[in-house]
Amino acid sequence: MMPYQRGLLSAAFRVALWTVAGYYMVMPDRAAHAEWSAIAEQKTSYTTDAFQFSSARRLRLTEDPSQPTVVSADKPEDVIWEPALEVIHSTPTMQGKNELSVKAQGAIYTNNPVFNHSDFRIQDRFSLDQATSVLLRYRYVPNLFLGPNFERRTGARSIQEERVTSHHWRAEVERRLSDRVTGTLVTRFGLRRYNDVFAERNTNFWTIGPRVDYRAKEWLTLTLSYLYERGLADGHKETQFADDVSYYLHMVSAGAEFRLHKAWDLGLTYIHRRKTFTSGIAGDTHVDRFDATHQGIAELRYHISAAATAMLSFQYGKRTSTNVLRDFQDSIVSIGAQYRF
Repeated sequence: MMPYQRGLLSAAFRVALWTVAGYYMVMPDRAAHAEWSAIAEQKTSYTTDAFQFSSARRLRLTEDPSQPTVVSADKPEDVIWEPALEVIHSTPTMQGKNELSVKAQGAIYTNNPVFNHSDFRIQDRFSLDQATSVLLRYRYVPNLFLGPNFERRTGARSIQEERVTSHHWRAEVERRLSDRVTGTLVTRFGLRRYNDVFAERNTNFWTIGPRVDYRAKEWLTLTLSYLYERGLADGHKETQFADDVSYYLHMVSAGAEFRLHKAWDLGLTYIHRRKTFTSGIAGDTHVDRFDATHQGIAELRYHISAAATAMLSFQYGKRTSTNVLRDFQDSIVSIGAQYRF
């Protein structure tokens, strides 16, 4: 791990620890009512394109819709194992409750282990009053392999592994506007740090957008969200490399949650994302380029008990990439289970 990465992680965890310490110093009597719980999850997924799997998985409002990816002429199929564990500490407060949680998740590829990666996050969700809650989250995805790519720093344009480490800080303010409508404001700030041969792609980004949830029926909830994101890469200053990946992004997502039966839920989501590159450097392949993605997700959930849930999902994506010769489609089929204890 690079020194700056250790420094960022150390600072983030210090902030988290001081937050928790301050919380208990202000209301020490709540510790007696605190509850611990954990959620263990395992998904097994089949994908038609291992290069796109991690990016397609995170193309959601709650994840990382701007995660970069390499579009390869090769499209290897694979089976991916996704274990996850979340530990939650819940405490009642005068305003509602406070939930502090830590989660670790992995992705283990059967045939292409070079793509193996992990995802860590710590978050705190607390109530301001009976109708308003706030979520604060830090997420860390280290050394993610994107694929082989042509480097530009040496001038030799040799093929090297492109890897990126991502840090995201996220805040959400959610408020119940009526018995049926809930509104949420989402903001995000993030850093992407690439390996040395692609260091001109190091990017700082910020995101903002609203989400509205409408409970149309007892058995139907509709969701509509929009995100705007601006990313500024070091390459906009280092013009000698002609590799500026700066961008702005628009994402629209619409979803529906159906309660089919006491034990059955069905979630349907459509996502459209357009990422437009802003480079004006002569010789840069990103000039006047964009990529547009359409993605549909269907997930069926069966609640075996109050603690156990089984899941089956299908995800299909179609993308127009920056390289018109490499537009692609990908499909992901997943089966999994979740248990809360």
